[in-house]
Amino acid sequence: MKLSLNKMYIGTMSGTSFDGIDVCAISVGKSIKLVQFDSFKYPAKLKKEISIAIEHQALGLKDYLMLHQKIGMAFAGAINNFILKNSFTRKEFCAIGLSGQTLFHQPNSKYPFSIQAGDAGIISKECGIDVVSDFRNDHIKLGGEGAPLVPEFHQKIFSSSNKARLIINIGGIANYSFLKNKQGFLGSDSGPGNALMDSYCQKYLNCAFDRNGLIARKGVIHQPSLEKMLVHPFFKKEGAKSTGKEMFNLKFIPKILLTLSPEDILATLVELTAITISVAIKSYEKSVDEIIICGGGIKNTFMQERISRHVLTPLKSSEVFGYPPQAIESMAFGWLASQRMDEKKMLVKRNKGLLGKINKFKL
Repeated sequence: MKLSLNKMYIGTMSGTSFDGIDVCAISVGKSIKLVQFDSFKYPAKLKKEISIAIEHQALGLKDYLMLHQKIGMAFAGAINNFILKNSFTRKEFCAIGLSGQTLFHQPNSKYPFSIQAGDAGIISKECGIDVVSDFRNDHIKLGGEGAPLVPEFHQKIFSSSNKARLIINIGGIANYSFLKNKQGFLGSDSGPGNALMDSYCQKYLNCAFDRNGLIARKGVIHQPSLEKMLVHPFFKKEGAKSTGKEMFNLKFIPKILLTLSPEDILATLVELTAITISVAIKSYEKSVDEIIICGGGIKNTFMQERISRHVLTPLKSSEVFGYPPQAIESMAFGWLASQRMDEKKMLVKRNKGLLGKINKFKL
């Protein structure tokens, strides 16, 4: 399945919801095209280990290194399954763009860093393809927050010469990209996307998530808890910012809210996400012509309704533009790999530099 004149890359993504590993094949040339996309579940035992590591933020060195290798093997397995399932050959691909699994993200500390588990060396060896990884720490070194990484990619696939667009990506964490035109872009995290809702469902309801927001739809918003969450300093911080589950986890949810029914808890958490996303939208709404939604959160139809209640501009799925909502982030990592392999510098704030470290496949 070779596309003439274009180079092929594999992109991967496992976000803060860690519900699985997304894998895609893209062609990069004068345009960026999605060739194929699939999603693979984490093994149940590994998913639980990841959940514990993120929740407790206290892995010993030995435990971290073991988890790092296990996640690497899971990514390698997903990529190899993807190649086999879609009848690709390894020689078709220039490189793999590895997201890794974010365990801890601390871009504003005295010694800023971001930890993405998943051994790139193992993946390169198991898949027989060069791997580009560790984009976030290079982003931080250039003066960025390490996230979101996708605004420049959004600019490549969604920008218009005559329309300003706002791209809202709802994963575990929600982020946005403002595309002023074909040249200008900026982006930031807005706060929790699915993270709090999914964590609650997994711990208390024995389910991965609230499908279509059906449980939340039956609930009543607990206003005191909502107001308490909304005064968190993160929401008051201006300018580009990033966050993760080290901040937005079960400990973030007010104890009084956890005494209520699952319906009321989830309704309140949905409203938190809807309001914080709508605040970001309102900051640009007078300047944008279109708002495009992507990411796994688009499946929560109740949350989409709640966001729409707070804004005037209609929300459009990225599907309208030919890109499946869940494929966008894995596509972005494939594209980031292409930029690093071609030694194209990325713009981070006012600095330019290379993002990602290349792990060469060795026979």
